[in-house]
Amino acid sequence: MKKLTLYFTSDVHGYVYPTDYRDQEKKPQGFLCMMEQFKKDGNTLIIDGGDTIQGSPFTTFLSRQPLPKNPIAEVMNVAGYDYITLGNHDFNYGYDYLKSYLDYVNATCLCTNVDDKLDQLPIQKHAIHTLENGLKVGLIGVSTEFIPVWEKKENLTNFMVSATLDSIRPSYEALKGQVDLMVGIYHGGLEYDLETNKKLSESKENLAYAICEAFDFDVLLTGHQHIPMFGKEICGTHLVQTPQYGTQFAKVEVEVAEDGTTSTQSELISTGIEYNERLYNELMPIESALQTWLDEPVGFLNMPLTPSDHLEMALHGTPLANFINQVQLERSGADIACTSFANSVKGFNQEVTVRDIVSTYIFPNTLIVLEVTGEILKEGLENTASYFHLENDEISISDKFLKPKVSHYNYDYFAPLHYTLDLTKPVGERVVSMTLHDKEVGLEDTLTLAMNNYRYSGVGGYGMYPSCKVVQEILVEMPEIIIDYFMKHKHVTVDPTNYITIKK
Repeated sequence: MKKLTLYFTSDVHGYVYPTDYRDQEKKPQGFLCMMEQFKKDGNTLIIDGGDTIQGSPFTTFLSRQPLPKNPIAEVMNVAGYDYITLGNHDFNYGYDYLKSYLDYVNATCLCTNVDDKLDQLPIQKHAIHTLENGLKVGLIGVSTEFIPVWEKKENLTNFMVSATLDSIRPSYEALKGQVDLMVGIYHGGLEYDLETNKKLSESKENLAYAICEAFDFDVLLTGHQHIPMFGKEICGTHLVQTPQYGTQFAKVEVEVAEDGTTSTQSELISTGIEYNERLYNELMPIESALQTWLDEPVGFLNMPLTPSDHLEMALHGTPLANFINQVQLERSGADIACTSFANSVKGFNQEVTVRDIVSTYIFPNTLIVLEVTGEILKEGLENTASYFHLENDEISISDKFLKPKVSHYNYDYFAPLHYTLDLTKPVGERVVSMTLHDKEVGLEDTLTLAMNNYRYSGVGGYGMYPSCKVVQEILVEMPEIIIDYFMKHKHVTVDPTNYITIKK
């Protein structure tokens, strides 16, 4: 009997220190804490599934520093990572930033569907790893093929991203028969609900189920959706997935009998509060500079913008969304703006710091201004209105926004458009009124609409937007746009208007 132990992290999004940066309290999360629980020997592999170098105030700060060597690489080297793959967010800061990570991380980067046109980055398709006990493990890495859908074009100039399933096949055939175990590392999630077997999406963003049907992997390590999952099996393949920000990691143990039969067990382990003191101290100059930067006040509001729960804000609107929209409207000059919130929202105190901004608007989205008709606008609003589920006069959040991945960020808030949703009507027929400056918007009317580049990609049910004419692209990330707004308007009066009316 031979055994393989896997430690798997994914979607850590640059959380290195034990903090969420909303305050300076230590929290059980991040690389420095996770690594303290890894127990490595010659029969153990440590693997990361991507979305590793973007997504936290730490990485926002790093992206502004001319550092040839990304400190996250050093952390992963000390932790003993063996293999990594690439996530869609790892491209957010461009080629050189990704290079500063891949050039210095000791782990082998495996990604079958990402090709570097410059041939400078150490990206391989697959690998064979022979353990101390003689077990041969074949590993294949692959990412979601939706990277070009979301990413800024200039960040992908030097990359070719191909179809997920097609890219896996050559590597799979090369390894088949050469190894004792086959492990897939996929920065993507499930397109089916494993409890009901219902297909949740027709897109190719998440293809884990299709991968298990097409290939005979022993273990498939998945990510991207941030869904805590272990002990699942599809077509004989064992699946795991971790939540985001390094709050949990997966441990998978595979036993291979003499006759080649396998037995696999997995668990998700919660990250402890103990951390690697050497790295904690070595990186403290960066962390201290970051904390100082985060606490710098940039402006003042006439009221604190504290979020309530997502359903409450969606039903009644929120000045926090109004503020983001008024920033977008001024920067873009559009007739209407729409915005959404991350699943976790910090909000702003009256004295606004950089910490407030980067913790509230956590993604490096840029702005797109579209020319839309009233009909397109209504279609977008109808998709937003599908967020609500009405049953027995009680309103809840539709499963569409909760499964397989919680996606509150696919609910949009509009301004200065006033709109009425009648939840007693079927989904797709709920928008009963749209007015702009006291005038009803007709289906043939033409308007300009500002939104982030993620929404323009069309995912989340917003397929009506990518075909619209692009009037303007503002290639500045939203956190920076918000900071610039405060530089121009030190004291800001927030729009208190409630733009949404709900009927039930």
